[in-house]
Amino acid sequence: MLDLPIERQVSSRFRIAAAIFLAVATLLLATHGNRVVATNDEGILLDAAQRVAGGERPYVDFWAYMSPGSYWLQAVVFRLFGVSLLTGRLIVIFDFSLQCALVFWLTSRLASLGTAFAATFAFLGFQIADPTFLTAQHRWDSSTFALAGVAIAVSAPSRLGWMASGALLAAAAWCTPTVGMVLVVVALWLLLEPDRRRALVPLITGAAIAFAGGAGWLAAKGCLFPLFQQMLWLRQNYLVNAMPYGSIIGGYRALFQGLSGAMDLVIRILLVACVALPAILPPLVLLGWAVMLWRKKVPDQQRSMVILLWLATGALVLALSPRPDVMHLAFVAALPYVLAGAALSRLIPLRARVPLAVSAVVMAAIFASNSFNTLRTTSRIPSPVGNLRVDNAQRSAMQQLLATVRPGEPLFVYPYMPMHYFLTQARNPTEFSFFSPGMATKREALAALTELQARPPEWVLFMKISREEFLRVVPNGVSAEWRYEALEDWLQQNYLPLQDSSVVVYGYELRRRAYAATRAQY
Repeated sequence: MLDLPIERQVSSRFRIAAAIFLAVATLLLATHGNRVVATNDEGILLDAAQRVAGGERPYVDFWAYMSPGSYWLQAVVFRLFGVSLLTGRLIVIFDFSLQCALVFWLTSRLASLGTAFAATFAFLGFQIADPTFLTAQHRWDSSTFALAGVAIAVSAPSRLGWMASGALLAAAAWCTPTVGMVLVVVALWLLLEPDRRRALVPLITGAAIAFAGGAGWLAAKGCLFPLFQQMLWLRQNYLVNAMPYGSIIGGYRALFQGLSGAMDLVIRILLVACVALPAILPPLVLLGWAVMLWRKKVPDQQRSMVILLWLATGALVLALSPRPDVMHLAFVAALPYVLAGAALSRLIPLRARVPLAVSAVVMAAIFASNSFNTLRTTSRIPSPVGNLRVDNAQRSAMQQLLATVRPGEPLFVYPYMPMHYFLTQARNPTEFSFFSPGMATKREALAALTELQARPPEWVLFMKISREEFLRVVPNGVSAEWRYEALEDWLQQNYLPLQDSSVVVYGYELRRRAYAATRAQY
């Protein structure tokens, strides 16, 4: 690793960052653009965005789960490039590629190019390890908008640049409202910097334009008041998903089961530490840089930038409440990697930096290999949303599902997993594309049942969940409504498994309306 003066790197920073963006985007488009993974969040966004692209209004024509920013982005992509899984992944691939480029660019502003490369490769490797993570998600959009807005702010831009920063930070809030705290942080930072206070007006102007544009669209479509109602509903019902800081689904104890000796324990501890890195880095960098700032160990020319990155990191972590688990912390891991890399380059002796950087990159590469190793166990199959890469264990069932349920046919998926609507392009007869036990109330369950009874679909994808499994995923749901008996009983009484061959895709059994299933036997 070469520790060259930062001044000599200025002319090449942008070109290297651009090359990193293009390289990561090309890699992910080739390997991940059409890969099917079982995740609820991706379907929540893609199914709703397709409805918006088709002219339906969120919060009015269908039950929308979140704020509209990511719906708008994805709907625009669908209209421009068509509906497919690949076009559904374009935004998240853009988001992550830009984050990698900005991790390099920001780190190189605080440390050497070598440190910036090490931080970027570590960030890239650990983040792509789980194929289910890099999927369409509103938190990818909001964290990327926020990171870009902060990156512009630290570059001391022109008046137009400050307006762009404000607009990007407001866009982050449209995707995830709590991330709007980063806009507040940047505004407060400007107030504390006498020579930058004049930038506050263009920053707020850019944010106001972005907020006004979104509110104007919602008002014109009759969605503004329904949006407020939905946000109030989420505030009341989302707490069932609350998890402690740094937790993982199933708990850490499960990762230490089946130990076979002291060496196995050491390896497990190392692997678990890597898994928990998104939770480990934020408190360390926030505390470490606070001490360095207090002890005046930060050069004057970098002090202002460090303070903003420090404040933005804290705001992004707080914005995850009430679910700052490892997975959600990974969405905002970019700035912690920047600050960690820059801090280590100052605190670690020169002779120890190269071994530390190599170790971090090697571990990241080992984790990243999981994504590519599992890619080899996938096969391509045609579908209504393009040629898909499907895990070989699910290939036969997915082919049967796509051959049986045709685009436009009525299908209801219960519970969770609206991705099945998107992949089959089937028609949901209810307003609820995403039905979440524990979070949905009896009122929503009754509304869904009423719609199903009025227009019974031909097909149902059904998965029965035990209370134990529910609490494993939703540990805060001990007193929650985890099962909707009337709705489940109606589905099981009126829909039968296929007689000729069972079709189970990612745990969901395909069932047909009872009268149709009975008639098909004769």
